[in-house]
Amino acid sequence: MEKTNIERFDEVTAMILSALYAKFPEPVQIHPDLFGIPKGAPTVGPFGGVSYGAEWTELRAFAINTARWLAEEGYLSERPGQHYSRYTLSAAGLKSLKHVDQPEIGSDTLGEKLKKASTEGARATTSKLVDQFLAVGASLLTKSIGIE
Repeated sequence: MEKTNIERFDEVTAMILSALYAKFPEPVQIHPDLFGIPKGAPTVGPFGGVSYGAEWTELRAFAINTARWLAEEGYLSERPGQHYSRYTLSAAGLKSLKHVDQPEIGSDTLGEKLKKASTEGARATTSKLVDQFLAVGASLLTKSIGIE
């Protein structure tokens, strides 16, 4: 069964957040290599242009669109470059990932839980953790602009 866009969004968001959390505060370019999906051998076109496989290229576009949305919503900071943007967690994104939702059952942060779930391929857990990240972040973002 093929994944819906929301399922793909949750999965890619978890991978992006895990990678940015692990490399914080270093700005990172978003691409499938970051998630452990190699480009494979490039194809060189007749005019010297380099292209990669359709799956890698499509995932790269989806990941960039996901990162841009997260940046527009305030969870990431985008640093535009000449050819590509690099991203870091925003203050709200970092605070959300450092959140410990139930200290009585463990001290793992949301970022640690997301990393573990995304590497283990636990799709249902990943989706719930992404939802929790977005909810915690939305609360922080609305408080920062004076809406409670």
